[in-house]
Amino acid sequence: MHLNYKIQGKLDHRTPVLMLHGLLGSLDNWNAQARKLSQHRVVISIDLRNHGQSPHLNDMSYTEMAQDVIALLDYLQFKHCAVMGHSMGGKVAMLLALRYPQRIQQLVVVDIAPKTYAPRHHAILQGMLRLPLTEIQQRKQADAHLSQWVASPIERGFLLKNLKRDTANKQQWYWQCNLSEIARQYLKICAFPKQVGRTYTKPCLFIQGGQSDYIQATDHALIQHYFPTAHIHCLAQAGHLPHVEAVADFYRLLSQFLLNVAEYSIHRVSLGGYG
Repeated sequence: MHLNYKIQGKLDHRTPVLMLHGLLGSLDNWNAQARKLSQHRVVISIDLRNHGQSPHLNDMSYTEMAQDVIALLDYLQFKHCAVMGHSMGGKVAMLLALRYPQRIQQLVVVDIAPKTYAPRHHAILQGMLRLPLTEIQQRKQADAHLSQWVASPIERGFLLKNLKRDTANKQQWYWQCNLSEIARQYLKICAFPKQVGRTYTKPCLFIQGGQSDYIQATDHALIQHYFPTAHIHCLAQAGHLPHVEAVADFYRLLSQFLLNVAEYSIHRVSLGGYG
């Protein structure tokens, strides 16, 4: 078993970059950033377990998800990589760096902190689970149903990327992600396992959305505890999806960090960063 993945860019001696999506996402969430970055580095976008086209498996612990990624690296015969993760994928990326520092050369974490969050997606999950799949004829019907639980059309569009039509029976719809297992494991996904005595001291960048509340000022000390070399940057106009809501600014930060770490700290203030 290995996770579904997509490789972009020409294989060479440089360290590849792994991209990990967030909850209810898929590797397609990184398309814009991966396409640009693959002009300079090999990029491996991954569907985490129970998401996208990866296997449906029991358990969604971060330990299991990190081990999945290591197994894929071994399968692809990459000894080292840089890793970037958003939200849930950011927690997987942090755990990879803390548990397997010899494998992770650079770390980018997007709008998430190494802590347990209060459950905030119960309504979303309930809305998706209650979608009457046998009655749906058009995607707009699914959107109308989900609007009872999710007000934002942009967010509904993101969630409905998981809704697929059966190729053999065009009248039948299904959730591509393992929605029932994700819902069962949701409290584990909200948590983050404590890493007593572990730190990651290689180059590390945290990018937060200024309109998001996922990283608070009070989280900075916790971030620095686990990642003492971390730089924390805020993209003021972005929310929880800065790689989607501020594509150009996000890529400038990302490319400068991943492609020329030696000069990164010189320019970080002019890019609107702090920390």
